[in-house]
Amino acid sequence: MKLILTEDVPNLGSLGDTIEVKPGYGRNYLLPQGMALLATGKVSKELRHRLQHLEKLREGKISFAHEQAEKLKALKLEIVRKAGPSGKLFGSVTSRDLTELLKEQDFDFERRVVQLNSSIRNVGTHEFIVRVHTEVSVTMQVKVVGETDEAEAAATTLAETTEENADETIDSDEQEALAEQEQA
Repeated sequence: MKLILTEDVPNLGSLGDTIEVKPGYGRNYLLPQGMALLATGKVSKELRHRLQHLEKLREGKISFAHEQAEKLKALKLEIVRKAGPSGKLFGSVTSRDLTELLKEQDFDFERRVVQLNSSIRNVGTHEFIVRVHTEVSVTMQVKVVGETDEAEAAATTLAETTEENADETIDSDEQEALAEQEQA
């Protein structure tokens, strides 16, 4: 079945492309969704005339995507997660977390736009890709900062302080004992 795409379809083609698909896919998905029109008859002739207009729209979308890409490159992203002393995170940072972080910066993208090779499980700087448009991708970096548990750190400090004071107490007790022996 020959169809002409009226919008960009991932893994199939872009606006205005004439494609060959299986009849069921075209009839049951592409045509009802308005993503494509039949490539034969009067409709295809009208579409070919509209293609010039659609091409301008596509170029507009691409230029807007380039503008967003430039803004994204200027961003410095940082995310804070609880981590152990070795720098390993309790949990992980996923593409969903990165999408939320971008939404906080006024970039409203779908979760599928953010491509992360695997979940981030360590503190440090990590790279990921944002596909702003099918033809525009941006490689970005996120700095993952580990937040150690403050209660745990305070307990460790308190235990160290107690041990030091215990050593001092023993020393002062010994000094008192020595002082008594000297007096006797």
